[in-house]
Amino acid sequence: MARRIQRVEKNLQRIIGQIIDEELNPPGLISVMDVTCDSGLTQACVAVSVYTKTGKVEPAVDYLRERVGFIRHELSVRAKMRRTPKIAFILDSSLEDGQNMIDYIANLTDSR
Repeated sequence: MARRIQRVEKNLQRIIGQIIDEELNPPGLISVMDVTCDSGLTQACVAVSVYTKTGKVEPAVDYLRERVGFIRHELSVRAKMRRTPKIAFILDSSLEDGQNMIDYIANLTDSR
């Protein structure tokens, strides 16, 4: 069962990314980093990474949350699942955390 859920999660990740790229006009560049579903495939937690020129990422996540109904509808059409999971968007800050760590290490080596 775990392998099936992993396959569904990867498929949902790909499709949700396509929907965002093709159908929506979000404020900034949004990447779907990960999708985690519960065992019954009734809920999906979608981790997104956001890049904006202003550095403010919350408006982009709020934009996705406002359009979750449209995204879920498109997902049901494209994924051809019996039941489409409810979607919750969360911000994935791992890329930003990694960049901060690289900057910190660079500052340490420069100060020596």
